[in-house]
Amino acid sequence: MSSAETRGGRTIAEALESAAEFLRAERGRSPRLDAELLLAHLMDCSRTQLYARGREPLDPSLHQAFQGLLERRRQGEPVAHLVGWKEFYGRRFAVSPQALIPRPETEFLVEAGLQLLERSGTVRPEILELCTGSGAVAVTLALEMPHAVVWASDLSEPALQLARQNVLAHGVQERIHLLGGDLFEALPEPRRFDLILANPPYVGTVRGPAPEEVVVRHEPAMALFAGPDGLDILRRLVEEAPSWLVDGGSLVLEVAAGQSEGVEAMMHERGFRDTGLVCDLAGLPRVVLGRWEEH
Repeated sequence: MSSAETRGGRTIAEALESAAEFLRAERGRSPRLDAELLLAHLMDCSRTQLYARGREPLDPSLHQAFQGLLERRRQGEPVAHLVGWKEFYGRRFAVSPQALIPRPETEFLVEAGLQLLERSGTVRPEILELCTGSGAVAVTLALEMPHAVVWASDLSEPALQLARQNVLAHGVQERIHLLGGDLFEALPEPRRFDLILANPPYVGTVRGPAPEEVVVRHEPAMALFAGPDGLDILRRLVEEAPSWLVDGGSLVLEVAAGQSEGVEAMMHERGFRDTGLVCDLAGLPRVVLGRWEEH
């Protein structure tokens, strides 16, 4: 398949196979999955239902729309943007170019936070998520801990609008407070939290691993870059978080794999105890955590 154009009259199964070959040649990522997600989106059905209906002819209008999405995917547009959602922690969240697409590795941030709260035994924990973006982390925490009260902030108003959409879609608007502002400055008054989490910008403009070009093109720079070494926001979080944590509260941060040891050392120097690293499924240290105790 040299272009996204295919002959008419194809079955669903044939259209999927042809689309996968087309994307395999151009993108080399997960061509079959991408094709299935795009066609399932157009047909408003599940991927399983696509297979069950594989011998059915694909409607010509849907076929044309499918080819349009394939062309956009070939140009690097994320599948999540094309279908309007991304799965995170087993749930669907609306996405847009105004905020980072939720990543699988960020689920380890959520998991680490949940485990720390469970160990603490706090009955009604107060949680703060900074740099909330789409709100996927805040919503997940609220759903996984029904007695928790969650505060979530972001500097980007368009990102907050997306977060509000997800909060309402998942019915947790009574327990999530969304705030606009720069990190802790977004909070209207001093308060203390049992858990503070963040997946902040951590890409360096000069040093460190560079994101893929398609990521830079399709996702907001504000959510990616944080100074020459990518540590500007992380330094602020480690320095300022103790003033907002209860005695025994925890700070949990997502970082780039190459930053983990340095950020852990930063936390230890600031006075955090029981610092540690959490690795993702690839074995890379992506989450740094520590407990704060009043001295």
